[in-house]
Amino acid sequence: MPAHFWLSKEAIPLTLDELSLLSEDQARRFLAEMRWGCADKQVCPDCGVVDSHYDIRTRKQWRCKHCSHTFSVTTNTPFADHKISYRKLAMAIFAFVINQKGLAALTLRRIIGGHYRTSFTLLHKIREAVMLTVSTEKMNGVIEIDGGHFSGKKRKGRKKKESTPADKNQVPAKYSNQHRSKVGASAFPFHPNRRIVIVLREMFGEAGKGASRTVVAVCKSENAADVQALVKQWVNERSTIHSDELPAYGNLKLMGFVHEAVNHSEEFSRDDGVNENQAESFFSRMRRSCFGIYHRITPKYMLDYACEMAWREDMRRKNTKHQMRSLFQRVCSAGVSSDWFNYSHGHRRMAEIMFQAPLSSAT
Repeated sequence: MPAHFWLSKEAIPLTLDELSLLSEDQARRFLAEMRWGCADKQVCPDCGVVDSHYDIRTRKQWRCKHCSHTFSVTTNTPFADHKISYRKLAMAIFAFVINQKGLAALTLRRIIGGHYRTSFTLLHKIREAVMLTVSTEKMNGVIEIDGGHFSGKKRKGRKKKESTPADKNQVPAKYSNQHRSKVGASAFPFHPNRRIVIVLREMFGEAGKGASRTVVAVCKSENAADVQALVKQWVNERSTIHSDELPAYGNLKLMGFVHEAVNHSEEFSRDDGVNENQAESFFSRMRRSCFGIYHRITPKYMLDYACEMAWREDMRRKNTKHQMRSLFQRVCSAGVSSDWFNYSHGHRRMAEIMFQAPLSSAT
């Protein structure tokens, strides 16, 4: 049986120890190579000319030979006007990609130091960039789609739920000092913070390889109107769609798709192999991030976190350096952040983003 990819030497061409030993100039060249593909030639963000521009080392910037525009490796990106060093910025990107279930701001602060707000804002800039840098190409082949409930779950009560002996939900006596009243995952569907994350996953052409691309959306309910709008936007006609037997997916055949459903009350996978296990796999990663890393995700930023998990799923078979390059290039192509630039001065998102906004996919 072949070893797992992450057990091979090729999977980890770079370590945090190597990054931490870089000088500031070496870190700047490292980020320039990830952004432009070459540390010796830069792309002027003003005129777009690719050249070996004048290096102003005292300011850690370049001056364009053609239009005299002064720029740095983070100009016109969410990291523009950053205060932390390039070495710490490279370490932060590395820490983001190696934590498969997500990275908490308090954890990042232990790595790069500084104020908690610095790490918090930096991570949200990365998530926002991943959400906004989207490939508009539609999916083909076999597509799995499913919805999962997130947020809006009430906390357990202070006292243990009173129940009769016939109540199946009665807490066993031996656990009476540990458990309180039970609250099911879907007990409060009308909670104001309750949202449905819908995921579409395109399968590799070769069986057994899993999913190659992931797209996510946030809706208030898993209804037919939203599902059909998403499928129409992201899936080519005559593709095969796998889902469960929720009525929201009932009209997909009428839209020109090949629709196969699996009854989850009876089986996880049909005898002919039809399943939506890759969609469930995405929810497994996202739930682990919610429970163990972030603990609480509000609707306003739920799409950002869902897109982060989609990116992690799509990059799971790439080595660490490839993941860093992919992430940094997406961040650099997102432009200056409107929600997180000067965040402490009041620039922040005022309303939640749902599925009408650009969705996530790996590039």
